[in-house]
Amino acid sequence: MLDSLPLDFLLNLFLVGLLLATIGYCALLNKRLSNMRDAHTELRQLTEEFDKALLRSKSGVDELKNLAATTGKQFRDEIKQAKDLIEELQLINASSTRIADRLQKGVESTAKREVTGVYDDDPAGLFDDEEITLDSRSEEPKKFRTEAEKELFEMLTKAT
Repeated sequence: MLDSLPLDFLLNLFLVGLLLATIGYCALLNKRLSNMRDAHTELRQLTEEFDKALLRSKSGVDELKNLAATTGKQFRDEIKQAKDLIEELQLINASSTRIADRLQKGVESTAKREVTGVYDDDPAGLFDDEEITLDSRSEEPKKFRTEAEKELFEMLTKAT
């Protein structure tokens, strides 16, 4: 049967088969290329979104740094103010303890005194005959009855 077919026809038939195989392979390559083009477009969109996300995260980090610096400064200021208040309270506490001790000693000493006159039982000195005069240039009295009174006056003038 092959003997009856001309050689030209067999050669043409072989070429048609090769052309069909080439067309099929080209169709397969075309499909793969279109898939790659679609993936390339998606990849470009993904990189653009990633770039935008990086920019947002960078601005967020910068905002956090600024906020942390501001908050840190506020905390340092508040801590400094608290330390100053603690020191002041310790000073007031120490002074008040000394004043209380002196008052206690004064109360104990007046309890031991004998009453000899009308105004002898006057620990506050309300009935002193001496007048305490104030200098017109300063508010500080010229005479303090006790050291505790002097310290109390100094603390009150510092506070105002």
